[in-house]
Amino acid sequence: MAFACIGFLSIVGEVGLQSAMPGLSQQASLFTAIVYTGLLLYPAFTGGRRHEPRSPWWRGATAVLLLLVAVTFLTLMGGDVSETWSLFEHVLTPLVVLVDWLAIGRHQSAAAWWHPLTWIGPPLAYLVYFLAADVGLYGSFLDPDDDAFALTVLGFLAAVLAAGYLLYGCAKVKALATTSAPPPQPPLRY
Repeated sequence: MAFACIGFLSIVGEVGLQSAMPGLSQQASLFTAIVYTGLLLYPAFTGGRRHEPRSPWWRGATAVLLLLVAVTFLTLMGGDVSETWSLFEHVLTPLVVLVDWLAIGRHQSAAAWWHPLTWIGPPLAYLVYFLAADVGLYGSFLDPDDDAFALTVLGFLAAVLAAGYLLYGCAKVKALATTSAPPPQPPLRY
């Protein structure tokens, strides 16, 4: 949550809220801050009976979205992470969320086979916004007037879906590894 807030607030402080908000990176950072604030406060809503939701849906959706942001920015856009906001939005926050999915969250193994299909929701919502608001970002690789636009969008959706199933697979492998490990042996007594 802190990394997402640092990235988001840094760019807002630099260019203002209205100029920052059209970018997927900024919206993803804000989304991440909201999701992880909810996860932080979750025990308060359950009276401390549970530390996190049984469903890992929000964590998975956030991880997939941030992987899209990081990989697209660092590869297709040739991103520069020399600014604080860019470093946090495109490297540190996606990395921390990925580590959270792989190692920290407790219920990733509860991900359903269909979760990755729904994790494309946030990127699709951004695409609808991108088209409706005509934000004009991202140069030639995501130009609605380009003949290859539909193929580009399909490629992004396929990549997001593949990333989702990769995260799903990692969660299932981790669950198998932790459940198939033999229980610790009691110490021998002589």
